[in-house]
Amino acid sequence: MAKLFYCLASIATVLITAAHVFGGGPIAIDPLLAQQDIPEVAKWLLYFCWHDGTVVLLVCAGAFAYAGIRAGQRAVGVMAALIVSVIGGLGLGVTLLGSASLWSTPAPYAFGVIAALGWIAVARDKTV
Repeated sequence: MAKLFYCLASIATVLITAAHVFGGGPIAIDPLLAQQDIPEVAKWLLYFCWHDGTVVLLVCAGAFAYAGIRAGQRAVGVMAALIVSVIGGLGLGVTLLGSASLWSTPAPYAFGVIAALGWIAVARDKTV
């Protein structure tokens, strides 16, 4: 049963990553890069951070898949679940403390779903 939840966590992470890149990029990043009154260094740091997040999500998707495919990789699943949990906490915190406008995006809740799938997989993973 752990394999199923690792797989679901991996698939959900890939789907959120696709939404992040193809849906969020044009809405959040492209307009900011087009702004003339934002310093160049700020634009490109934003661009870097956006893609940094993409890479982290893809690594987590791969980690969930690896933990599901290879027996005895529970620690890899724990790492991915922990990272996605922290990202989810960050999304929720920024939404609650920064701007409620983020409720219209996946940021405050999608990572909680992925984290839950990951932690369920970890809890059911009895391999060492």
